[in-house]
Amino acid sequence: MDQSPIQKTLADIRAKAKECREAFGDEGRACTLEWAADKIEQSLRDERNELLTLPEASKISGYHPDSLARMVRDGLIPDLRPPGTQSMIRIRRGDLPIKPGKAHTPSADVRELASRLGIRG
Repeated sequence: MDQSPIQKTLADIRAKAKECREAFGDEGRACTLEWAADKIEQSLRDERNELLTLPEASKISGYHPDSLARMVRDGLIPDLRPPGTQSMIRIRRGDLPIKPGKAHTPSADVRELASRLGIRG
């Protein structure tokens, strides 16, 4: 499976950390780069695990809330409501389908951190 652009960038950052450590003996920079890669990975995990309401999920995915509710009822998207409750449907961001033609953008925090590190992509 091909890596996503963000996963490729993280691999590049970790490779640069290894180079700093092994080729230049620069443990400080190596640790800083590894810390930054860890922070980006944690932000990505947090973003994927965020629980969304149908209106929030609709804005992100491009699908109408009724379509998302139907996908939940049909078992295509897991319903993360507590079992046996009739509360509002909750969808994990990582389970959310993105409508074809709707660009997905990472959270502002990840973009800001990548920008500070001079990462393009």
